[in-house]
Amino acid sequence: MSKHDLTSRGVELRHEDRHEEAVRTLREALLAGEPEAPRELAYALLGTERPREALKVLKRAIKAGRVDLYSLLGSLAAELGEAKAAEKAYRNAIANGDVEALNDFAVFLQDEERFDEARDVLVRSADLGDVLAPGNLVVLYSEDLDDLAAAAEVGERYLGPEVPGVYAPLAAVYARLGRLGEAESLFRQAIELNAPRINQRYARFLWHHRKEVAAAEEEFWEGFNHDEEGWSSALGEFLLSQGRVSEARAVLERGLTWGDLAARDLLDELNRG
Repeated sequence: MSKHDLTSRGVELRHEDRHEEAVRTLREALLAGEPEAPRELAYALLGTERPREALKVLKRAIKAGRVDLYSLLGSLAAELGEAKAAEKAYRNAIANGDVEALNDFAVFLQDEERFDEARDVLVRSADLGDVLAPGNLVVLYSEDLDDLAAAAEVGERYLGPEVPGVYAPLAAVYARLGRLGEAESLFRQAIELNAPRINQRYARFLWHHRKEVAAAEEEFWEGFNHDEEGWSSALGEFLLSQGRVSEARAVLERGLTWGDLAARDLLDELNRG
């Protein structure tokens, strides 16, 4: 067998929603020393009833020298509500030369409502050429600081096909400013550029600004078809808003098995309700 055979099989099992089998196979891959096994095993564990085991897997791998996994550890720790562990992991990632971790660390700081720190990290990340940081900087100004003028200025400064993640956040700013035609144009350009989470973002525009509920639902399902990050919680939230509880539950349960922890939170609310 090649050095990636067990990992590849584990990923296939995960894609077939056979998560416990995937975990067992990926543990074998880990023992066999396959290089991508720690990362894939952590992802597989998120789809089980014991997601925190993913952190243990990553910590053991890092202790064995896999410093490239610090950023992933930070991301998963943040999702699991372990803020101190997440911040430590992100800072270690950056200290070890992982420039891409800057953007993720900034998003973490936003979630912690440490907006000034987040802004400084995003500016640094954008200056170093990260293609996600400018879009997140637009979001920071518009949604966290409620400064639409600054958000528009930043978005227009970075706007271009080499930075596709700017289009949708800038479109959302234009929508809030009542410039719906310009917003629609930017969303359509973002779809052509296959920008991050674009179907979800366009769906929210159609839902909240155009009041086109059927069209919005089609876009949320397109997010599923393109396996966008967070598709389950986004679609589930929409379905719940329409009173379609059983459909929402099915969508959220599927997303949970794929590690969408926001789907877990919505399911918990649903079960308590």
